[in-house]
Amino acid sequence: MDSKNIFDSNRSAWNEALNYHQKARSNSLQEGFQDSAFTTFDRDCDAVLLEKLAEIDLTDKVIGQLPCNNGRELLSLMKLGAKKAVGFDISDNAILEARQLAEIAEMDATFERINILDIDDKYNNYFDFIYISEGSLQWFPDLNAYFAVVSRLLKKGGQLLIFEMHPIAYLFEVDFDAQKPDFDLLIPYFEKGPYQYKDGLDYIGGVEYESKEGYWFMHKLSDILKALIKNGMILEDIEEYNLEMANNESTKVLDKFPLSYMVVAKSDR
Repeated sequence: MDSKNIFDSNRSAWNEALNYHQKARSNSLQEGFQDSAFTTFDRDCDAVLLEKLAEIDLTDKVIGQLPCNNGRELLSLMKLGAKKAVGFDISDNAILEARQLAEIAEMDATFERINILDIDDKYNNYFDFIYISEGSLQWFPDLNAYFAVVSRLLKKGGQLLIFEMHPIAYLFEVDFDAQKPDFDLLIPYFEKGPYQYKDGLDYIGGVEYESKEGYWFMHKLSDILKALIKNGMILEDIEEYNLEMANNESTKVLDKFPLSYMVVAKSDR
């Protein structure tokens, strides 16, 4: 399957998934963003993120997120002092909700429905800071192409923060049951894929459904770091955690593995 078909399929799969997400959340985000103090960074694992963001200081900065899903994280980041934000996502339904939330929050945030790899050159050297959150990198078969876009969007000296599921966490993504572990069911760390979530993408409500075809890819930590370096990024910090980022309850089995990581890098172009 060529990359265009992969992205078209993923667009359909995410449009479908957003319907389940919105049903599970009801109007909680719409109600939440009416409050100027509201944030979606309220999970246990977000404490380390907020600590790092305090060091970076987003005051008066132009920030971006790619992909941004429904904009909830980008709008929460703006409340740390950013003056403007732009989010990009392949899902039509996600962007529609993001625009609605930005209007409710009365924030200077723009959201564009687009394949990340096709972001317009008008955003070259535009951002002081770009955020990549959990579950983002797996949707891109070629990380070099993805980080080439990130690199051209950042101003010289602009910073990138990745707070993502650890690649090792993806070993457990499909059929593995941590309560009754059968290690033969692990996703191979060294096989890129593509793989599919056949039971759907409703990580909010946990509803299983026969999903439209969507494709994700395993990327080793070394693949991620090499793609950053190849595209003119200087590594400033990296840390690994056993913090669970998904909604699944952590178990003693999973606590023995790195489940998330954070990278901070600076553009040197």
